[in-house]
Amino acid sequence: MVICPVCGKEYANSSSLLKHVKLKSRYDTMHMAFWLEFQKYISVPREEWTMLTKTDLFREFLRERGLL
Repeated sequence: MVICPVCGKEYANSSSLLKHVKLKSRYDTMHMAFWLEFQKYISVPREEWTMLTKTDLFREFLRERGLL
């Protein structure tokens, strides 16, 4: 289980959480701020990210923030 750090809802996996945050960011400013923070995080590519999917990058983002 993964919990949304913005609203506290539980999701089965990080892929579901990624979809939730992306969708809610269109309507909710708190989710938008979290989504923009993730976008800023992935805007500076790292060498070890070459084979990672967006979900993998989101998982790394959550780990670095201590949310996983």
